[in-house]
Amino acid sequence: MTSTARVVKLPPIHEKGRISLTGELQASDNRIDLLANPKSVPNTFQEDRRSVYWVDRQPPTAGPHGTTQIIASARVQELARHRTPNQHGWRGDRPTPIWAVRDGAKKAEAGPRLVALSEHKEPHPRYLFDRTAYMTMPLIQVSDGATKATPTERLETLSKPKDRRDRDKFGVITLATSWGQYNPVAPAAKTAQCTPHVESLAEPKKYHPRFVGEKPVQWQVDESALKAIANLRLQQLCRPRSRTMIKDDYDPYKVSMAARRAHATPRVEELCVPIPRKVRAKKIV
Repeated sequence: MTSTARVVKLPPIHEKGRISLTGELQASDNRIDLLANPKSVPNTFQEDRRSVYWVDRQPPTAGPHGTTQIIASARVQELARHRTPNQHGWRGDRPTPIWAVRDGAKKAEAGPRLVALSEHKEPHPRYLFDRTAYMTMPLIQVSDGATKATPTERLETLSKPKDRRDRDKFGVITLATSWGQYNPVAPAAKTAQCTPHVESLAEPKKYHPRFVGEKPVQWQVDESALKAIANLRLQQLCRPRSRTMIKDDYDPYKVSMAARRAHATPRVEELCVPIPRKVRAKKIV
C-alpha cells in the first residue's frame, strides 16, 4: 500500500509588506542543496606527497661532458653579467705613474685665490709660543732689568739644596734613615723593664701533656712486628672471596623472611610519628 504526498500550491500574495510562500520554500530548498554540495578543490591545490623521497620531477642528470647542464633564465643571465663602466668620460687607470706634462701646464700661473689657499694658517695674534732654553725668539726675549737683577739673601738660602743631615735629629745617616722615614728608639724604651704579668703573657703556649708530635717519614719497626704471624681468623678475613662461593641465583632485591616478620621497637615508632606542628588536617570537600 503506497501513499502519495499531496502538494498544495497557494497563489502568491502581492500585498505590501508580505512575501510569497512559494518563493520562500524554493529559496530554502536551494539553500539546502547548496550546503549539501561537497567543497570544491581549488585549482592550486597540491596533494600531499606519499613520502619525503617523493619528487615532482626528475632531478637534472649529467650531460654528455659529465657535468650537470642547467639552463638559466633570461633574468639570471642578465644578473650574471659583469657591471659595465660608464661610457661618458670614464677613463681607466694610467699605465704608469710617469707621463708627459703638457706645455700649458708647465707655463701656467696660479691665480690670487689659489695663492691664498696655498698659504699656511697663521696663529692667533695673542698666541704665545713656548719658551725656549735660550730665549732667542723676539717675543720672549729677557728684559735688561731681569738680566741685571741681583737675588736677595733669602732667595739664595732657598735656592740651596737641602742636606740630609738637617732631617736627621741624631746625626746618624743610614740606609733606613736617609729619607727621614725611620724614628729611632727612645733611650727610656731601651732601659725599660717589663712586669711579671707581661713576661707570663710573652711566654709561648705549651703543648698538651698527652700531645704526640707527627710521626717521621722513616721510623724503626719493632722486632716483634717483624716476626709477627697472623692467626687463622685473620688469614680468613684477608683471603679474597672465591668465585665458587658466589651464587648464580642471587637476587639483591629479594627481601628475607626475617626482615618481613620484623617488628619496630617503641622508640622507632616514636621517631616515625610526624612533628605535631607540621601536621595539617586534610580539607574535606
